[in-house]
Amino acid sequence: MGSYIRAGEDQEDKQAAKQIPVLSAIKEMKLAGRTNSIACSDDGLYLFLGHVHGLSVISTSTLTCVRTWQDERVELTSISCASLGNGTHLLCSVDDMGIARLFVHHMENIHLIKVINETEDINQRNVCAKFEVSRSGDFGAAVMTSSGSVWLDVYRFPQDVWIKELETKQATQTPQTTEAKFSPIVLLMKIKPPDIPAGTSLKSPSEVLQKTEEGTVIGSGQNHLISSHQWENQDAAFRKMFLSSSSERPPQQKTEGPSNCTCHFLLREGFHSMPGDAKVARDIPIAVCLWWNGSHNLLHYLLSKTPKEKDSDPRPDVLWPNSREILCSAVSACARFIVLGLDGQLITVWDRRFGCPYANIVIPGDGAICRIKLLLQSQLPSTSFLQGAFLPTIQLVLTCRNGACYSVKAGRGGDAFTVALIERPAGPGSFVTVAEPVPFLKCLVLLMQRNGQVSIWDTDDEAPLFILNLPPTHVLASLREPVCLLEPVQQKLYITGDRKTSLVKMTDKKENGSSLFIFSFLECSLMDSYRVPSPAISEKVSDLEEVCNLYLQERADSWKERKRNLPFQWEQLLKRDIK
Repeated sequence: MGSYIRAGEDQEDKQAAKQIPVLSAIKEMKLAGRTNSIACSDDGLYLFLGHVHGLSVISTSTLTCVRTWQDERVELTSISCASLGNGTHLLCSVDDMGIARLFVHHMENIHLIKVINETEDINQRNVCAKFEVSRSGDFGAAVMTSSGSVWLDVYRFPQDVWIKELETKQATQTPQTTEAKFSPIVLLMKIKPPDIPAGTSLKSPSEVLQKTEEGTVIGSGQNHLISSHQWENQDAAFRKMFLSSSSERPPQQKTEGPSNCTCHFLLREGFHSMPGDAKVARDIPIAVCLWWNGSHNLLHYLLSKTPKEKDSDPRPDVLWPNSREILCSAVSACARFIVLGLDGQLITVWDRRFGCPYANIVIPGDGAICRIKLLLQSQLPSTSFLQGAFLPTIQLVLTCRNGACYSVKAGRGGDAFTVALIERPAGPGSFVTVAEPVPFLKCLVLLMQRNGQVSIWDTDDEAPLFILNLPPTHVLASLREPVCLLEPVQQKLYITGDRKTSLVKMTDKKENGSSLFIFSFLECSLMDSYRVPSPAISEKVSDLEEVCNLYLQERADSWKERKRNLPFQWEQLLKRDIK
């Protein structure tokens, strides 16, 4: 598969002997109460804090609160943000009671557009588990639960109409007015967990074609006509190629039904969306992909469809099967790559441009993968991959349930370079709670551990480059789920911390020592050698001809390397022959 470097005792000795620099916060901002979530505008000018009693908008230039939305009965636990331009931002929030709200921040005002799951009878209210907005602000998705059932509601937001309504209200009302009526949102789809597809008993291609409606599409969506024998062969081939006998695990007992859903909005990418399609702005999603807990399948639903009857269940337009159960997922900023963490320490990277896996990686150890962060890099040292702009190198940072943390650099095919940043800790205090690649610093990763240590790691040296210290009077606000944000425009890190107090003061509700600490990476000269010109590779193309030209150019540039690797590839193919 790929090479794996183990951070063992020798590496620990090197870290102990090395004097690690300490980076302190440059600024501190007092907070009014416990903060549960932070989001940032695309330009880095505003922070949006979800906390006890409401929502606050913070100016990053002055570190002052410019506007608040308050409700004594509300505690916001999550926030997602989309910038609409001209200082206007769309905010999706969920509170501790499972109520989803949609806000708009415009001209230093906060307007409540709608409570998504508002009902007169509280016993009939659906509970929202997640509520997210697409980067363009055109669509939103909410995971709803009720009486043991779970589904995903996908909405279309009339943001252009809202902006016009905001401009009208701004001209006719006082600046303090926040109560106003807006055009309603549109429920585009209500997606329920589909039935698990079973193999067909049809034995020949002619029988399959006779069963299709038009005889043109086979194996698409949940309407596939793949035989049971084909499913068995696919699983056997995957096990033979990527799994050793030591990594085999007994099948786990599945739950009665899916308990949650994870979704991602997808931009225009790949050959399949170009010919014959209506022109769509490249930053507007064309589809939503999702997977249900306990499922092996990644489902795609197009967003260009018109809303149908409420009783009709939308069927997926594309189904991508996987060998194992999906545990976590991530999508690149350009939405070309979808990374899935599977049961059995498996990672599959799907390439939407070609509709096939880009890489399959096996992670060492026995811990189930629980979180993945993805970043595309154009130039990464210490790798032997022949990767260009058309086939970029992918950097993954993943954490496992046993507290281990790995960094993976993968190229097209099976080549992978895996580094254990923190192996399975001996105690829970060293468990990694946050692991995220720094988008503006090459090969550096932000790690936060349950014991309160915050550090920046160099994935090439497999060692911490900096230790980030809060003042001795404060600790991380939540050791298990730290509230932090990496802001790429101004290259800053925001972390919430609580003042160290005695038990007597902690029980006093009037006592509050919460603060927001700001670390600036631009002002650290020792990080100059790690800076990258842009946060990530956009990997966007204008038309099919440009895609073909890029591909042919890269093939021409790499023919010598491919010729040298051909004997090795034939040898590997013979070893993987299934008898």
